Amino acid sequence: MSGLFGKVAAVAAAATAVVTLAGAPASAAENAYNTRSVWLDGDPIETDAEACTSRSIYLASGWYTWTQIFGAARTPSRDLYLAAGTYTWTDCIKPHSGSYEQKSSLYQPGYQPAYLNDPKFTATRATYTFGSELDPHF
Repeated sequence: MSGLFGKVAAVAAAATAVVTLAGAPASAAENAYNTRSVWLDGDPIETDAEACTSRSIYLASGWYTWTQIFGAARTPSRDLYLAAGTYTWTDCIKPHSGSYEQKSSLYQPGYQPAYLNDPKFTATRATYTFGSELDPHF
């Protein structure tokens, strides 16, 4: 009986070791953000200052969903393939007479820049978080 018990214990220990060595499954790449907060007075004119935020980011090659952020809104968005490399990622809010425009760009030297543009929207007097998000598909 002790021989059978020893064999069962050895099989159980080996199975536990295999599960332990397998570890947790690999996780997907994390979303990246380029955002900042800005006060908008809700009554823009052409001579108001533009608000921008910019960062340098290394991105792996692959497909991404790129989405603009303005307050709780998450639009527009687009899917795009990006080559691996370091990008300059810029987001801006530009005032016009009676409306705002949000522009986002991704630029890697040697390639054409990619853009997202929300050409005309209004906002009430408040502080807003704006920018964009990259969601990797891998």
